[in-house]
Amino acid sequence: MPGITEAIIVCPREEAPESRLLEERVAGLPVLTRALLTAQHAGIERVIVVASLAQAQTLQGQVEGDARLTRRVEWREAGALVDPGGPPRLLLAPWVIAGAGMLRRWLAGAEGCRAVAVVDAAPLAVAAPELVGRCAEALRSGQAGWAGLLAALEAEGRLARVPLGEPPPSVIGSPGEIPAAERAMLAALSTPEDGPLVDRRVNRRCSAVLSRWLARTRATPNQVTAASIASGLLGAWLLGQDERLATLAGLALFQLSVILDHVDGELARLKFQFSRLGKWLDNIGDHVVDLAVILFLAWRTAATSSSEILAALGLVAGLGVTGAFLLVFWWSASGGLPRPSADGPRATLARGLRALANRDGFCLPLWVTMLLDRPVWLLWTFALGANIYWVLWLVVYGIPRRNGPRPSSPTS
Repeated sequence: MPGITEAIIVCPREEAPESRLLEERVAGLPVLTRALLTAQHAGIERVIVVASLAQAQTLQGQVEGDARLTRRVEWREAGALVDPGGPPRLLLAPWVIAGAGMLRRWLAGAEGCRAVAVVDAAPLAVAAPELVGRCAEALRSGQAGWAGLLAALEAEGRLARVPLGEPPPSVIGSPGEIPAAERAMLAALSTPEDGPLVDRRVNRRCSAVLSRWLARTRATPNQVTAASIASGLLGAWLLGQDERLATLAGLALFQLSVILDHVDGELARLKFQFSRLGKWLDNIGDHVVDLAVILFLAWRTAATSSSEILAALGLVAGLGVTGAFLLVFWWSASGGLPRPSADGPRATLARGLRALANRDGFCLPLWVTMLLDRPVWLLWTFALGANIYWVLWLVVYGIPRRNGPRPSSPTS
């Protein structure tokens, strides 16, 4: 099998300061469990955990029976590590926190190294077979032992520094540094698809607080998704009531729904609780809430205007929002939204369409029109704007192909 598929996770000796971290949790997971899951999701097929006999007896209870761990875990004492043969291996310390996707990309870049590839001072390396034992022994001595090995290997000319990318991994030296590492993990979960205003400045900041708290509980991402949908539907119903207090409560509950929509994804990544059901429930739930808002606002405005006209307006708005949702979700499910590759009017339009492919594109018009007590403006906004949006998207990006090469990104 091509690539680096074997990893050794080295626990520090009991006398090393980092050994205290083996009893700690980071974002709800024991540090060893997190290291094992990170390696697994980075493409590692075989994992060896190096620990003392006493450590192994304690740590095995943390990982046994965890359904998320689908790779076999072997336990070795430091003196009986591995034979000097075999392929290059990833060496990882439990006190380093790195993203699985970033680690996978780094392994591809470090694959051809004939000595030891490292990430600055972080206890993370790919070692040639003859250097695996030496690296593992250094990691057993903690961060101090690792720093000494790096200095020695650099003097020998056997060290290659391969950048991991941004953000850098978090190296935890003591339990007091865990909160900062958790905040860094959550900051790294924001995506380019986040809206630049409310999404990034409000929703992500609120969701980070909730996600850190929920990660310490037994709450699952799908439970959070269900709460998001329930909050959004209740908010939509309140928005349909022609009362100022109900409108404000509806806006608050709708915004809570959007925040929880971020939390479920953050929680899934923090706790490695991914599922196909969760992805579909998340995306379809968002759309159901948006349609409910349009439905109840059409019902609200029908009390003061021609119900036939507003029924048609609500229907056209719902069709527009649905068309936009289906196209964006289809592209996303096919491998990610396309990006323009050059400047020009077409590329500018493509970037504009991408900039609106987020919750800001729905939340901002909703807040503005409802605070002005003009719900019919929102219906007209989506009856016209959403339908223009999906037509332009279709013209610029087309439909993703299920098989074969994808359409190229728009150019000038």
